[in-house]
Amino acid sequence: MTKYELLIFDLDDTLIDNDENVRYAFQKMTELLGYSYSDELFKSWQKFDKQFWLDFYNEKIEVPYKKDDQRFVPFIQSLRYNQFFSPNLSMEQALEINPKFIDWLKETVVAEEGCFETLEHLHQKGYRLVVATNGANQAIEAKLTKINCRQFINNTFSADMTKECVTKPNPIYFDELLDYLNYHDRNKILLIGDSLHSEVQGGINAGIDTCWYNRNQNMTPSDCTPTMEIYKLKELTKKL
Repeated sequence: MTKYELLIFDLDDTLIDNDENVRYAFQKMTELLGYSYSDELFKSWQKFDKQFWLDFYNEKIEVPYKKDDQRFVPFIQSLRYNQFFSPNLSMEQALEINPKFIDWLKETVVAEEGCFETLEHLHQKGYRLVVATNGANQAIEAKLTKINCRQFINNTFSADMTKECVTKPNPIYFDELLDYLNYHDRNKILLIGDSLHSEVQGGINAGIDTCWYNRNQNMTPSDCTPTMEIYKLKELTKKL
């Protein structure tokens, strides 16, 4: 019998194939800005975006608003476009584009292989299922609905819901998540995701067991070891 009661899933690249999702939104943005889309440009955006959020986590990005200011989250999201397309995109234009980009993220949503069957199985076994992301909260519901899995999820949570405006793997993120869920027995929680940085290191930081969804079958580093590891989502139906 498994010891876990609460299963916390990442969304992008765990339940959702995020590459196609972001590719579509990025292509729409380049069209709006008058750029010619190319796979090379998209790869540059992916690399830039990943580094941007790492810099944000490490407090290397200056924001002219306090974290409790409602302008903070839209500003930090929009700053990415402003910097990537600099000097051809003003911050004012970037702020106007941001809600469009978030809407485009909802339009093309592709589920990871085995997602529906896995969530259905775990839901039927009585687990409390939660989706917690670093992405925008307004996109979570739409994405889960698009892949026909919303009915299996008990709660959703995102970085822009945190009082401190923090992201995984910051332990404060998980403190706020568990407060939101009103669940605090960390020995009965399993955190599941594709990112060694966000989920595995995040779980280690927060004292929570982790399951690394190693979808690309990479080598497991010795300095960031998950509690368990899977290569396909459906493996969870055998482990839990």
